[in-house]
Amino acid sequence: MTLRMTGAVRTMTKTIDTRTPAGHPLRPAPDGGTETAAAKQPVQGQGSAVSARWRIVGWIVVTTALTLLAVTVTMRSVMSGQIAEAANAGITQEIQEFRTFAAEGLDPQTAKPFTSMDELMERYVARQQPVAGEAIIGEAGQQVYTAQGALDQAGDRLATDHALLQRIVQDPQSSGVYDTSHGPVRWAKAEATGEGTAVADPSTEAHLVVAHFTGAAQEQADRHTVLLLAIAAGGLALTAGIAWLVARHIMRPIRAVRETAEQITAQDLSARIPVHGRDDLAQLAETVNAMLDRVEGSHLAQRHFIAEARAHLSEPQHRLAVAVRELARGELSTTKRSHMAAQAQDLIGQMGQCLADLEILAQSTNPGFVAPQWASVGEVTAQIAAQASGSDLLAGRHLAIEATSATKAWLDPARITDALRQLIGNAVQFTGPGDTIHLGSAVTGGTASFWVQDHGAGLEAEQARSLLESYRTQGADRGQPGMGLGLAVVKAVAEAHRGSAWVESGAGQGTCFGISFGADALAPAAAGSERFADCMASTLGAES
Repeated sequence: MTLRMTGAVRTMTKTIDTRTPAGHPLRPAPDGGTETAAAKQPVQGQGSAVSARWRIVGWIVVTTALTLLAVTVTMRSVMSGQIAEAANAGITQEIQEFRTFAAEGLDPQTAKPFTSMDELMERYVARQQPVAGEAIIGEAGQQVYTAQGALDQAGDRLATDHALLQRIVQDPQSSGVYDTSHGPVRWAKAEATGEGTAVADPSTEAHLVVAHFTGAAQEQADRHTVLLLAIAAGGLALTAGIAWLVARHIMRPIRAVRETAEQITAQDLSARIPVHGRDDLAQLAETVNAMLDRVEGSHLAQRHFIAEARAHLSEPQHRLAVAVRELARGELSTTKRSHMAAQAQDLIGQMGQCLADLEILAQSTNPGFVAPQWASVGEVTAQIAAQASGSDLLAGRHLAIEATSATKAWLDPARITDALRQLIGNAVQFTGPGDTIHLGSAVTGGTASFWVQDHGAGLEAEQARSLLESYRTQGADRGQPGMGLGLAVVKAVAEAHRGSAWVESGAGQGTCFGISFGADALAPAAAGSERFADCMASTLGAES
């Protein structure tokens, strides 16, 4: 297989993640695509069958309704409390005024003491102006006096209800609340006698009864409550309408996500969600678009992977089938049979190498693809050169180490070896027997680099730029744009070390392929002291 990267141009690239979202290996799908080995189980929805818009509207309406109901109930309670407080305050005021009036015992008109309790009670009651619902009743002996002036004639109502009046007078409590046929009645009473006054009969007792019928006021409060409920219902309907419109606007990006998801198929993953604004929903759309980018990239990588495997395996498979058929015929001479057997063995080796490369690519995005350790860049370079020289990889070419470094870097020697063997094999394809291929490494400014240099014809700048951009699925010619499996392996190893693959070439200057990565890009924080010691040792060694 052939790898080529190009000319006086250095191209830094990133490979596409070919893992499935769940990390499962790929297998052929019935439609000719790929699917993961994990069975696709239908997800049964266990959530609400009500749409999100209706749920938003429902929660807003329910919350608003509960709030309005709480406000209405609170307002009714406040109004009822105010009615009771106003009634109690009026009753207390009247009782205090009567007690003061009775204690003085003077007629306001004559400025003389009252001569009887009847006169005192009559004079006091006559001077009162009851408010609506208020009844002021004076009782002295057999006489009952009623204050007039209330619009609802509450005093006459109490005066004519002898049973209620006697119940109040005879009640041992001085105040209380009764439920009557006229509604709730709040009352209080005060007693006065003629002792210590100039009345003719000091033993005569008088009672002042002050009552307040709160039924009418409570009915008015209830009417206000009903009006408030009607206004709240109208506001609730308006809130529901506004909530529906707002929910529709909020759900628009969600609908766009759903519609975009419906448009996505295995043949077209290009659909994206329009992004408007910078709010949370816009961020959601951007996140989904980024996810779709990853899905599309993964899908394209899978297609490239399968196409690359097909391209590299189909020709050796066809040639191997021809060789097997020729060998099976039994009509070949001994020399021809030996040649065909050797050719078949070579094809099997090519297919094995291709499968090994595919396996590396399939594992390249797994978290454990590289097992880095502190290793001397120079020692790794020397080991690679020794392995290449001791195998058939060079095919008559000479391999020379042109530069190296004793500095340690955090890397996986096995994966670096895989990448450099691919680059050496690539250089062999474009050089002749007896030519020299240079292998080098260096650590400069915290960046470790490995490269392979040949002195072939070189590549044009545009060829070099396009070489690392995509898989090459047809042919292996140097002029063909795109990379084959070998360069894909190199690129995967570089990026697994958080680095990149690059190419430098020029017409008539040969081509140099390499990888570069941070010397401690993958190193754990705990290795910092060891790295510092290694760097100091390397520096002191260089100075000596």
